[in-house]
Amino acid sequence: MAQYSFRLPNADYLGFPATTEAIVQTACKAEELGFDALFVNDHVIVDDSPRNEPWRNVYDPLMALSYVAARTSTIKLGTSVLIMPYRNPIVTAKMFATLDQMSGGRAIAGIGAGWNAEEYDALGVTFRQRGARTNEYLRLWKACWEPGPTTFHGRFFSFDNMHVNPKPVQQPHPPIWIGGSGKLSLRRAARYADVWQPTPTALADLISNRAYLHDLSAEMDREPPRTRMSFRVNFSNITGSSGSDSDRPTGQGTPDQVASDMKRYRQEAGLEEFQINFNGSGSLQNLLDSMDVLVEEVIPKVDA
Repeated sequence: MAQYSFRLPNADYLGFPATTEAIVQTACKAEELGFDALFVNDHVIVDDSPRNEPWRNVYDPLMALSYVAARTSTIKLGTSVLIMPYRNPIVTAKMFATLDQMSGGRAIAGIGAGWNAEEYDALGVTFRQRGARTNEYLRLWKACWEPGPTTFHGRFFSFDNMHVNPKPVQQPHPPIWIGGSGKLSLRRAARYADVWQPTPTALADLISNRAYLHDLSAEMDREPPRTRMSFRVNFSNITGSSGSDSDRPTGQGTPDQVASDMKRYRQEAGLEEFQINFNGSGSLQNLLDSMDVLVEEVIPKVDA
């Protein structure tokens, strides 16, 4: 049986305004329906360009998850992804540990390096350093989460015998999920990740990238991270989207078509974990209806 997680509407990217009520309502429904984890997006500050329109209203991911933690009891709570390099890593390590403590060990630390150079400029962080910062910050997070005082020496941060508490419930640390499908992201995932999370990816590319990831992991003498792909779903009977079977995007169509797409990824790529993103829902009600359709009409066929 595959595992299914869910992207919360903490930003306007689904085609309707993000609100506290929408976030809480969908989180509680996802737990009720049996999704294993919830995830939130991240951007801090964006410009007026069309590509940034979905990200002009984004609820802070860790603040939103803390609120959701108090309204749920069992579902895991993760970022997908937190843009790691333009935040202070000691502060974010402490925030994740606090979330893990207050949720009873439900935090997932999903991270990426980001793509928006203008956002980096506005935050006063050098865009071209984002890869080096991400790699160092991952090591620093793990150091902060170890028992006892923390000592760390790196290019960007260096200190001895400092206290960073609380420590997370999950040991040795909350699961680290790393996004991205480029060669550098795959190398980072092979070295540091518990789960590799690619963006929506063509089947042939996913198969190729997973093979490369497994080869890298073997070189590093590590178990390869699990894979949970972000999978966009748009039910034509709910949102009005259409398209013949020859030209429709993967994940868009009738419940039977979507189930067929997902089953193909399971059978041909060995994918056992899906992060569902109801892209283009258009309204909160469409999103809630899509969740029901997925659980009632799609997942049973995928798992059959």
